[in-house]
Amino acid sequence: MTTTTDSAVLPASPSLSVLAAAIATHGTGRDDDIALPKLPGFVESAFSPLAYEVAARCLTACPGDGDRTAVALVSLAGDTTTADLASSRMVSGRVHNPLLFMQATANSVLGHMSREFGITGQMFSLSTLADPLTELLSMADLLLEDPELERVLVLGVELGGGERVAAVHRELAAEYAEYSGRPVLPALPASAGLAAAVLLGRPGDSGASQVPVRPTTTTTGQLGSIQTLFELAAIHTETTETREPHTHAHQ
Repeated sequence: MTTTTDSAVLPASPSLSVLAAAIATHGTGRDDDIALPKLPGFVESAFSPLAYEVAARCLTACPGDGDRTAVALVSLAGDTTTADLASSRMVSGRVHNPLLFMQATANSVLGHMSREFGITGQMFSLSTLADPLTELLSMADLLLEDPELERVLVLGVELGGGERVAAVHRELAAEYAEYSGRPVLPALPASAGLAAAVLLGRPGDSGASQVPVRPTTTTTGQLGSIQTLFELAAIHTETTETREPHTHAHQ
């Protein structure tokens, strides 16, 4: 997972087209929380099921050529649930479970998506202290300069966590002083998670709404929070999917 602290300086296009969008929450107390679907090879954590759920909704709502699709997934701390579980098992002397390999979770779920939807374009997993939405829009803008690509799926996953996750946030805030004024404590309950995805195309795609590549609002929320991505996806979700429950993961 590549870590960035500032948005890259890229040639800007005025906007990108929003082809589809999806949001999903679990364990947050919201009325629209979902029950996690089972995902083969992934255990305990909400990270991969949530990532797959929002990606599947977008890719199902707007099918396309997997050879001409790229994907970028962002998460500041990654799969904190699996990291905590693996650590607690290790310090208690229990036998290590090879499925609890949190370092590979993001790339593993991207690989699962690529197989299920035939995606052979570029795939990236990112971590950033800056605004993830700005990072993802900039990356999508850059990727779509490649004439071989038609669209980019951007998605983010954010999990709650305990004291271990809070300590990581405090350490990051201390290391990067320019962010020290931002909240450092996870805003979600320990077992909760939220995810958002937006399928983007080049500006002016027929029938699609547009989103600026460089949002004009300043992010003042939690370090690395996907809240702005979540809000953007929520705005566009009603136009790209029905209100009926979605379950795309294989049982």
